[in-house]
Amino acid sequence: MSNNSLPTGALPPAANDAEQAPIRIQQDAILSTSLSDFGTPGVVVEVDPDEAEALGAFEETALTEADAWESNADLGDGLEGHGHGVA
Repeated sequence: MSNNSLPTGALPPAANDAEQAPIRIQQDAILSTSLSDFGTPGVVVEVDPDEAEALGAFEETALTEADAWESNADLGDGLEGHGHGVA
């Protein structure tokens, strides 16, 4: 029996391993349309907007453009005299 502390089949580290930067491996995500793949690491599941809504994936909270412009009217008097003139 050997006094080797390495597991069977393992190779001893090379003398210059500490000097080399680690190798980064980048893998593109796997695209799926099956909800059974949801939660699997490395898999992106595409759903249509109706499925996303049914799953509660998001709630639309954005203002409409008209609402955004209307909200600017409230800022007129409060910003005068602070470098924000109202034309």
